[in-house]
Amino acid sequence: MIKSVFGRATSTNVVLHRLQIIATVLLVSVSPGLMAAPAVTADIALDFGVLAVKANNAVSTMTISSSGAVGNTGEIIPIGGAVRGEYRLTGFPPGVLLEVTLDNATLSAGGGGLPEFLSVINYEAPTLFSDSSGEAVVLLGATLQTSASTVMYADAPYSSTTQFRVRYWSEVAMGYLTHYDSVTISAQLQSTLTLIEQQVLSFGTIAAYSDPVLSASLILAPGGGLALGGGGGSARVIPLGGTQVGMIQVSGGAPDNVVTITPQAGSVFVSHVTEGGNSARLIAKDFVTSPASPGATTDAAGELEIRVGATLETEVTNKAFLDGAYSGTYSLTVSY
Repeated sequence: MIKSVFGRATSTNVVLHRLQIIATVLLVSVSPGLMAAPAVTADIALDFGVLAVKANNAVSTMTISSSGAVGNTGEIIPIGGAVRGEYRLTGFPPGVLLEVTLDNATLSAGGGGLPEFLSVINYEAPTLFSDSSGEAVVLLGATLQTSASTVMYADAPYSSTTQFRVRYWSEVAMGYLTHYDSVTISAQLQSTLTLIEQQVLSFGTIAAYSDPVLSASLILAPGGGLALGGGGGSARVIPLGGTQVGMIQVSGGAPDNVVTITPQAGSVFVSHVTEGGNSARLIAKDFVTSPASPGATTDAAGELEIRVGATLETEVTNKAFLDGAYSGTYSLTVSY
């Protein structure tokens, strides 16, 4: 017997299940109020104070260190009020190095951008770290220098703003960031001294007689002493009282600083107030001061009292002296 065996083909169905992967991303936002933006605030702005510039033929400098020490070279004379800058940095990451740099500044009179300029260079700002609150105080020094253009500076306030940069590491940004701000730098030029005539130079009441050939004189010393000189013929000067030396008060100067006193050179006429040339004239000459140059020095307040004396001489003329008041003017220069 023959048996036929038929094979049965069977198929297996493979079912593929697609698995969906679901991820939930939580976006956590940080409130801006929890971390303030970086800022620079001037507790004390860098200020070179009041200074005088004697000449501008060469570069002169004034330096304020970050410790507050003041130095100068050349023709700049510090008078007072110079202070280092103290700038408060806030809103920075805690415990990071803060690198401070500033652009050179150009100070102008009134901050108006007009020459002659003063330059601020060579800033001194020690490296520092922010504290646990992200704050720090920068003690800032710098150097002020003149232009050496030969043009003299006007007495005026000088100022300018300049860029203040703080470079720091940011963990959030994974890199260095730089915060930019602007600060103002100032100086006050006061090269001109103030002179006030506190007492007029006066030879008081005199009797005077002229001569066509000879002259007589009355010498008033800065200390108040009187002496007669010259004379001959009819020329005479007789003091009758009321003489007083001139007294000039100098102020606005640099403290304990040497100044040069230059009295009137030559002679000036002292003429009858109403009659003028109708009367013989008196001649004031040989002006002297106490103190005299060299060696005159201002006090700790930048002040100085100057006493002035002179010689009064009769004019050589045929005209007679008329009764009345006689007056004239003289000059006195005080400079650094």
